[in-house]
Amino acid sequence: MWVRRGLAQQRLGDLAGAEASFREAARLAPDDARIHQNLGTVCFELQRHADADPAWLRVLELRPQSAYALSMLAFGRQHLCDWRGLPELHARINRLLESGDARTDDRVNPFSLLTMPTSAAGQLRAAERWARGIAPASPLARPSYAPVRGGRLRVGFVSSDFRAHPMVYLSLAYWEGIDRDRFETFAYGIRAADTGPIGQRVARAFDHFADVSDAPTTAIVERIRADRIAVLVDLNGYTQHSREQIFALRPAPVQINYLGYPGTLGADWYDFALVDRFSAPDALQAFFTERLLQLPDVSFPSNPSRVPKGPPPSRAECGLPDGAFVFACFNNAFKILPDVFAAWMRLLGAVEASVLWLLEAGADAEANLRREAQAAGIDPARLVFAPRVSPVERHVARIAAADLVVDSFPYGAHTTANDALLAGVPLVTRSGETLVSRIAGSQLHAIGAPELVTSDPSAYEALARRLAQSPDALHRFRARITANRASFPLFDAARFTREIEEALVRAWTAGELRPNKVD
Repeated sequence: MWVRRGLAQQRLGDLAGAEASFREAARLAPDDARIHQNLGTVCFELQRHADADPAWLRVLELRPQSAYALSMLAFGRQHLCDWRGLPELHARINRLLESGDARTDDRVNPFSLLTMPTSAAGQLRAAERWARGIAPASPLARPSYAPVRGGRLRVGFVSSDFRAHPMVYLSLAYWEGIDRDRFETFAYGIRAADTGPIGQRVARAFDHFADVSDAPTTAIVERIRADRIAVLVDLNGYTQHSREQIFALRPAPVQINYLGYPGTLGADWYDFALVDRFSAPDALQAFFTERLLQLPDVSFPSNPSRVPKGPPPSRAECGLPDGAFVFACFNNAFKILPDVFAAWMRLLGAVEASVLWLLEAGADAEANLRREAQAAGIDPARLVFAPRVSPVERHVARIAAADLVVDSFPYGAHTTANDALLAGVPLVTRSGETLVSRIAGSQLHAIGAPELVTSDPSAYEALARRLAQSPDALHRFRARITANRASFPLFDAARFTREIEEALVRAWTAGELRPNKVD
C-alpha cells in the first residue's frame, strides 16, 4: 500500500509525500531493494543527493549487480563532487555494460552514463536497454501522409523545457526565423506552460503551441497524428520531465532526436539524430541506432541577441581579484571529474596568482572541491564560486572577466561554451569519441578557432598552460573570436535556420522512401 501510494504521489509531483511513503515502506520491508530504489530516485529528484546515497548503498547490499543503483550512486556523488570510490564505480558500470549481463528491467540510467568515462559502444548498449523498457508490446507502423503539392511541411517539436531554459534561449532565434511559407510549425509542451515573458515568446515563435502537460500519453499521440505532423523533433530524449512513450507510439512518419540528449536513444522509433560533421562524424554512425543527419557547419543553436548591452561588470563586481589570471568553467558540478580537476590544480600551481572561477554548486560540493584543492597543495581560497544570475545576458556579460575557459571531460561544455564564445573568451576543450564530448569542439570549429580543440589529456593541459603563460597568444585568440562572431557560422542565426530547414526537408524526403508506412 505504501509503495503504491508513493508511486502515485511521485507521478502527481508530490515528491515530499512520496519520500515519506517510501520511507514507511522501507521501515516495513527493509530488505526489499525496489523500495530503496524508489526512495533513492525521489531523493535524487528532490536534488538531495546526500540523502539518496544511503538508499543506493542499501540497494547494492541487496543486489550487488544493480546497474541502475550503481549509475545513480555514481551520478549522485558527482553532483556532490564526492569522489569516494568513483573510479571503481565507473569501472563496475563499464564491466556490466560490456558483459551484457544487465537485464532489461535493471538498466543503467542513460543520461548519467553520458557524464562518466564510457565508450560510444557502452552508451549505445545502455540506451538500447532503456529503450527496450519503454517499447510497446508490438512494433507500431509509422503513419503515412500524402504530400500536398505546394503545401507547407508540418514540423512538430516536443519538449518539457519551453520556459526560461538554456535550450530555449539558444533556440528562439531559429524557431522564430523558420520560413512560414515552406513550414508550418507546431510545439507540444509536456510540462505546464510558462505564462511569463519567455513562455509567451516561445508560444509566439510557432504557428501552433499546445500545452499538453495534463493529457495522457495516448491523447498526445492522437493529437499529433490529428495535426498530421510530418517530422516530429524530440528536444528531450532521456532527460528529466521527458515523456519517452510519446515517440515510442510512433505519432509521426519521421522522428528526430535533437539537442536535449547528446547521444543515441537506442530506439528504432527514431529515424534520425540531428548532428553536425564534427560533433558526430561518420565513424560514430556505428554507435547510433538513428541515422546521422549532419548539418554542414554546427548543430548546436546560437542566439546572438544574448549579447549584453553596455560594459561588462568589473572583476571586483564578480568577486575576482584584479591582478589574477582567471581560469573559468561554468559547467555543472556533476561534469567535474577527478582527473580533470587534478589538471586544473596543476594549472593553478603552474600559473602564479591564478584562480579558478566556477559556478556555485551547493555547500557540500563546494566544500568537497575546496578539500580536493587543499589535498593537491592549492590554497582553497583560489577557488571562486559565482552565484547563478538572471537574466541570461547578465551571466554572458560577466564571463568577459575570465581570461581562459577550461572545459570538462567527457561531458563537455555545451551552452556554457556558447556563452563563453559569445562573450569573446577563448575556450580550451578536449574532444573524445562520444558526441557529448565533441560539442564544444564543434562550436570552436564554427567560429574559426579549431586550434583550441585537443584530443588527449596531456595536450589539453599543455595548451591551457601555454595560453595562460603567453599573453600575446591568448590576446590573439580573443581578438579572433570577437571578430569572427559577426562572420562565421556559429552566431549566424539566419544561416543556421536555413541549414535546419534543409535538414528537415532531407529527413522528410528520406523518410518517405522508407517502408512500413500505413494510414
